[in-house]
Amino acid sequence: MLGDVPVDPAARRTMIAALVPDAEPLVGPFRAELDPTARRGLGAHLTLVRPFVAPGRVAAGTVAALRDAVAAVPAFPCTFAALRWFGEKVLWLAPEPVAAFREIAGRIRAAFPELPAEDRELVPHLTVGLRRAASASALRAAEAALAPRLPLTVRVDRVALMVRTETWDVAAEVPLGVSPSGPPGLGSPGSP
Repeated sequence: MLGDVPVDPAARRTMIAALVPDAEPLVGPFRAELDPTARRGLGAHLTLVRPFVAPGRVAAGTVAALRDAVAAVPAFPCTFAALRWFGEKVLWLAPEPVAAFREIAGRIRAAFPELPAEDRELVPHLTVGLRRAASASALRAAEAALAPRLPLTVRVDRVALMVRTETWDVAAEVPLGVSPSGPPGLGSPGSP
């Protein structure tokens, strides 16, 4: 534990994700079969920044800086209305709006300039299944089963600092739209 942030010394990597527990009833059974990260404890999520800070460098100040980075982004509704593919390899749910996820990731990257630069534009997505973990027919069957059950609207109100050992675990959760200090105002809980 560093400061008040529990980090296993055996941790391999970290990332920042928007966890989407309200999507679990819809995608959880498919992800359990089709996405290896689900078998490692990572529920429905959108990866926003990966890699994040090296596990051995995560401390209370890391979480405070993360909180400050996302404080100005208000919580928002997110609708998953379509299934999409990355080639024939990854089946995913497409969120709307994507701009909010990109803003969060951009703010985090600006607050942590030591992070490796992105090698491509962030495409926010919730993975349902991967071809390396399942057959093409299993992915197509998941697509056919999920499509009629859309759209799904959830509220995104926090990001999570995830740490990977043998499993993915939440080291810290940081709320969106909460001013780090001061009276109610833009982004604080008392804001309209």
